[in-house]
Amino acid sequence: MLKRIRWYLWVLAGIFLLYLMVSIYFMEHFFLGTTVNGRNVELRTVKQVNSLILEQADGYELTLLERGGSEESMTAQQLGMSFSETENVRNYKRIQNGFLWPRMFWQQDSYQITPDITFDEEAFDEALAALSCVQDGEEPEDARVELTADGYELYPEQQGSKIKEDILKEQVRAAAEAMQPELALEEAGCYEAPAVTADSPEITELTAKLDKWLGTEVTYEFGPQTEVVDSSVVSGFIQLDGYDASIDEEAVKAWVAELADRRDTYKKARKFQSTLRGVITVSGGNYGWQIDQEAENAALLASIEKGETIAKQPAWSREGKDWGENNDIGDTYIEVDMGAQHMWAYKDGALLIDTDVVTGNISRNYGTPAIVAAIQYKDRNAVLRGDNYATPVKYWMPFYGNYGIHDASWRREFGGTVYLTNGSHGCVNTPPAAMKVIFENMESGTPVVLYY
Repeated sequence: MLKRIRWYLWVLAGIFLLYLMVSIYFMEHFFLGTTVNGRNVELRTVKQVNSLILEQADGYELTLLERGGSEESMTAQQLGMSFSETENVRNYKRIQNGFLWPRMFWQQDSYQITPDITFDEEAFDEALAALSCVQDGEEPEDARVELTADGYELYPEQQGSKIKEDILKEQVRAAAEAMQPELALEEAGCYEAPAVTADSPEITELTAKLDKWLGTEVTYEFGPQTEVVDSSVVSGFIQLDGYDASIDEEAVKAWVAELADRRDTYKKARKFQSTLRGVITVSGGNYGWQIDQEAENAALLASIEKGETIAKQPAWSREGKDWGENNDIGDTYIEVDMGAQHMWAYKDGALLIDTDVVTGNISRNYGTPAIVAAIQYKDRNAVLRGDNYATPVKYWMPFYGNYGIHDASWRREFGGTVYLTNGSHGCVNTPPAAMKVIFENMESGTPVVLYY
């Protein structure tokens, strides 16, 4: 029995001795299944693993992944990198406690260890400066808005390829120190970025303002005809200064002035369908349409600022009666052919009166002016006064200053050549019966066309 106990003790002592010897061995050697930087280093010493790490480091190369798919590589030598053994290898070996070596049969260790690194700063800087991405990088372009003939065009930002050299240096150093094989420059924030993008407040606020202004549609109505202020017109009023837009008030004034030049008839020549002479040209006087340019400038500016869609007439300083086929005179008017000494009155296109008249005395330079005027007002039982005369009349319809149409009960003869030597002081003398009909049917504002 004693012998058997001694035998067990010798076996246990042998096992302990073997365990102790293996533990001492693994105090300096890495466990089975250990990898460092992807290489199998089982049973290797700290010195051997350091040698392996230095061997790997000598072949280190960093590849830069650039915007657009280009790549550039730099070796450790180009980066001015020098390597030496690192105490980290021994630190990791200490983690593998030699007395715990049995765990290597069910647990494997994998470590990433870099050598101690120093940089030749001059060589490092030269290597970065020589990179194509540093030398040939294109500046980024900010998003911008440009006006077109009928609106605007939004040009999104362009990223470019300009390198932030301070960031590149920082990121390359960090990648090299970690022995990373690749560095994606865009992910690392190494590129200059546009200051203004299509989503920046400057752009969104500008385009919102332009969309409102260019959405304006002001339809000016001139009888059956129209003129429209839409994006094709408004775009010509807009001024861009960087990311700020404004309405050029002078451009609006110029457009309204052009509109007035096209549409005003006040004091302008116009075609007229006369009773005896066909189509003639008449002009002058106080009749016609005239746009109030100052008021319309303000109204149009307000409409553009609001982005309104409206149909309207412009603001008028003077108004005619119509925009019909007979120009602005329409189909209710009084026509006086002073060469024929005859007057017609038309109401809604129908002949109301057809009568001879007597106009201003030519021999005494009292000739009635050839103009287009309008009845200013109507008065019953008026007294017409002038130098050395006061003449009572039953019907008085002035159309231009002191010139007017009235009954002339004292005359026995109308028409013909009476006006050459025995005409009026400038008024249109009318037979009383005809004058009564005209007075009762023609309102203030009715056009009066007079011509020789």
